[in-house]
Amino acid sequence: MKQIKYTGSFILAAILLLSATLSSCKKDSEFFDIEDPQGIDSRIWNDPGAIGLYLNRAYGLIIPQWPAPGTAPGNIHITSDEMNGGNTAFLYGTLLENNVTDIGTASNNVTANRYFDARRCNLALEGIDTSSTLTPDVKKVLKGQFFFLRAFVYFRMVNLYGGVPLVLNVQQLSNDGVPAVPRSKTSECIAAIVKDLDSAAANLPASWPTAEAGRVTRGAAAAMKGKVLMYWASPQFNPTNIMSRWEDAYLANKAAYEQCVADGYILIPRYSDIFLTEDHKEVLIVRKYTTTRDWGTNIEAITRPISEAPGASGSFQPTWNLVQSYPMSNGLPTSHASSGYNAVQFWQSRDPRFDATIAYNGVLWALSGKTTRRQWQYNSVIDETAGSIVTGFYNRRYCNTTLTPTQAAYASGTGGGNGMDWIEMRFAEVVLNLAECANETGRLAEAKTYTRQTRQRAGIVAGAFDYGLDVATDIASMRTLILNERQVEFAMEGKRYHDLRRTRNLHLLSNRLSYKLAVKLPYVAGPLPSGGPVAGRTYIDVPNALGQRPRDTININNLASYTAVFTTPGTVATIEGSNVVSVPSKYYFYPLPNFFTQNFFIEQTIGWVNGTFDPLQ
Repeated sequence: MKQIKYTGSFILAAILLLSATLSSCKKDSEFFDIEDPQGIDSRIWNDPGAIGLYLNRAYGLIIPQWPAPGTAPGNIHITSDEMNGGNTAFLYGTLLENNVTDIGTASNNVTANRYFDARRCNLALEGIDTSSTLTPDVKKVLKGQFFFLRAFVYFRMVNLYGGVPLVLNVQQLSNDGVPAVPRSKTSECIAAIVKDLDSAAANLPASWPTAEAGRVTRGAAAAMKGKVLMYWASPQFNPTNIMSRWEDAYLANKAAYEQCVADGYILIPRYSDIFLTEDHKEVLIVRKYTTTRDWGTNIEAITRPISEAPGASGSFQPTWNLVQSYPMSNGLPTSHASSGYNAVQFWQSRDPRFDATIAYNGVLWALSGKTTRRQWQYNSVIDETAGSIVTGFYNRRYCNTTLTPTQAAYASGTGGGNGMDWIEMRFAEVVLNLAECANETGRLAEAKTYTRQTRQRAGIVAGAFDYGLDVATDIASMRTLILNERQVEFAMEGKRYHDLRRTRNLHLLSNRLSYKLAVKLPYVAGPLPSGGPVAGRTYIDVPNALGQRPRDTININNLASYTAVFTTPGTVATIEGSNVVSVPSKYYFYPLPNFFTQNFFIEQTIGWVNGTFDPLQ
């Protein structure tokens, strides 16, 4: 099997290639005469090449893509207070019964209904056993992947909806893609997911050859099991705090951690390299991309400022809310008396993950290989537009500074972009999942041991407060610290939404804030006035006789130099307009789309119209 890629065009190519492969192997003109239009000819299971293509397509349908930061319904699940993009219906509490359609839409299109994904896995798990040509070892590894993928499909649905119809064998679906069984209890779904992940871990290898990069391993299966049980123990599913669930989650995450360590997974040395480098040993679940036609991503172009990419939008802009969440370089929160926080020069002495993520006004950011380039985003700056500077910050994590503006742009017909892989799960998540479970089971010292690992890798100094961990003295304070650590470690990865929902902390979401700076007289931003320069004023964006822009002489780390040009502190304002962020508690479990509940045997979720199904059972 060759390296797997997951774009829609690849999936179509796989279908065509599958047809060609099978046709070339069979002379029977009735090979594709399938009585069950939702089925597949059983002879596929004796053709390793065809099975490989079938498996590739399963990965392509099931493993998540790069999260797009816009406002489309699918972006509900990356929406939080950390960035400007996202679904405002979620934030403003206006979601309706048919708005969360991850489970599917009123169509039996195989790319738009997760039950076709589950059915694809069911077909494979039953079909592979019938093969007369595959060796037991090959069958084992193939089934391990399909067990994992089926578990992944169901976990994503249960995370959103609670219990769902649980179909673990090949079953005919209705014309609307609805399974002909009622919703199972959430507990039953969790048990089935865990069983599949156990089967996956028992059948999968510790690693894959380079040519197979992107396939799941036994470490990934163990990590997913730990994650699933942590969710089951978390307040979203466990509001009464049943402690046996936390103990089960702790044991599963401890086993996952130990398995991953044994198999060579690590926290790579440089936090800033996590997405900029590929196939490293922190990656557990990944979707592969390249810069070639049809297999790429435009994430770089939509993340960069307009000055450094054609059509850039700065779509992944960090908010002031996120900027405030970073601790200091000694690990202490900015509110701590010993933190050393400077509210005017707020970027100084912060957790090094701050500089790896946040592009603030005046920061050295060598985009397009310009080693001395600084990013300016004060009001009326000549290089950007007011519409592109929404929050006052840009995201540095998904940008390859060596690319030119033209190279940064991707088009499906020609390629380009940075080809950056989307990492769905990495070893840092295993570390912090274990830290959280240790804390919730009363193992405070152990929780600190694991949290210390991510802080040490980040470059936080031990200082006098043990990397800032001394501020946590009990379960509650350590819980708060871990939640913040996750916000910082996974900044702009879309995990903040899931963490707040899982921990029943959606009430912590508030209006997203911008922080913007104005230039003060005698300094002026923007182009020269139409009537020519005004005497006594310095136009900081306009090159002088020496070709130098006055702004580039500002030393932002010198308080006098910085405050001479800018009004400080900057202006903090909401980016919600007249709207107010208010997320109702019923969003902890979403409603099934209407086309599902039109079947009398499938109940709607409690809290929604005609809802009777209890997702806590």
